[in-house]
Amino acid sequence: MPAALQDDLAIVGIACRFAGAADLPAYWRNIVANQVSITDHPNPAALHLLDPASPRFDRLNTLRGGWLRELNTFTPAAFGLTVQDLAGANPDVFLALQLASDALRDASLDADALSTRRASLFLGYAAPLNAATANWLQHGLVVEQTATLLQRLFPTAGETQINELRQAWKAALPPVRPAGIRSAFGHALAGRCAAALGITGAACAVDAGSASALAALRLASDELRLGRCDVAVVGAVQSCASLHVLMGLACQAEFTTRNLPCALGRDADGTLPGEGGGFLVLERRRDAERRRDPIVALLKGIGLAAVQAATPAGTDPAALAAAMHEAQAEAGAAPETIELIEAHGSAIPREDQMEILALRQVFGDRTMPRPHILLGTVKPTIGHCFAAAGMAGLIKAAMALRHRLLPPMVVSNGRIHPRLAHPSSPFRVAVTPRPWVHGRRQPPRRAAVNAFDTACLQAHAVLEEYPEHR
Repeated sequence: MPAALQDDLAIVGIACRFAGAADLPAYWRNIVANQVSITDHPNPAALHLLDPASPRFDRLNTLRGGWLRELNTFTPAAFGLTVQDLAGANPDVFLALQLASDALRDASLDADALSTRRASLFLGYAAPLNAATANWLQHGLVVEQTATLLQRLFPTAGETQINELRQAWKAALPPVRPAGIRSAFGHALAGRCAAALGITGAACAVDAGSASALAALRLASDELRLGRCDVAVVGAVQSCASLHVLMGLACQAEFTTRNLPCALGRDADGTLPGEGGGFLVLERRRDAERRRDPIVALLKGIGLAAVQAATPAGTDPAALAAAMHEAQAEAGAAPETIELIEAHGSAIPREDQMEILALRQVFGDRTMPRPHILLGTVKPTIGHCFAAAGMAGLIKAAMALRHRLLPPMVVSNGRIHPRLAHPSSPFRVAVTPRPWVHGRRQPPRRAAVNAFDTACLQAHAVLEEYPEHR
């Protein structure tokens, strides 16, 4: 590997907002306390769409999820925006902008500091439909389809009446502005955030489904290691999904009708959705040390692998295993030196089974009297945040390294998957937090994070503690 690509990267700033957690300290407290933030959908209209047994596309089999609720707030004046700027725009841009700004503040980087450094922004974003696209479609396609249908049902209605209906409907919708249409696209969302924050380097969005956050992180790490930027702002957001978007996600992701998903469990039968997002600020380690910036953890390696088209969806452990091997080779970390794994753990049976097979393939059988690798996932507490799922896991792993604490996991019904409970398994699942006891003669504390989308990409990242924290 070229010497430039071997540089360690330092995480120097973090911000996040997930269900039940308005900020990073609250998120970490909830993880340590095993606090579940899964609730019913806040929109009363959801009750009319609930039908647990219905196979119809226009029904929901559950109202449960990790909803932001009152945490879905934004102060436009802080970014020089007006109420008019919000009308008809994609609200995800405001969540991303707020979190990116908070992460930069956590890294003690303001607009003046960014103006003297080369900064870039990479955003994991995979929303299938947002408020901006819905408004755009309603003004055009939906209004015209409805007018055509009314003309068929009421042939005596004149063109004047149909036009009045069109105008009344459009007047009731938020206005369509060019900026609002642009914000419907992921690349424009990233560009708008970069412009508002004074970032003049690269700015792009990455859509890799549930692997979007780690794919964006890979781009950022390459840019830093090749010297193309000095500061990388990396994030991912999962929008506050409308009920109609949730219907589509339910068909794709298999939502459970239980109160909580049984991630990595014997009884796994589906996931639950979540909202939120998070951002990291990264620098090259040598630059962070020279500037005496506070380092939370080190990013050592990231591996990506594409799902083979000939493989049935969700049954390709070889691709995830390849991503793990790539990341560990880049990190110079043997599997046995990794003591904490934040699994994808969606609780969708075929995905959990595939992930467990890949983990056993890479980490092998137990070599110690007791299981020595802690396995967990944050999804049972905040839901599956899809595009931001990997970011939720990365932040959890980074905080575990920073605080030298092995975090617990909510185990539904107390029964883990048989392959994890097997006597030969090197993995264990903790239900209470434990100090991360570690000898100084051992390799540094290391954690790994899985995130994948069964339709496209498998991703694995390796993090390491910063030596001064030992």
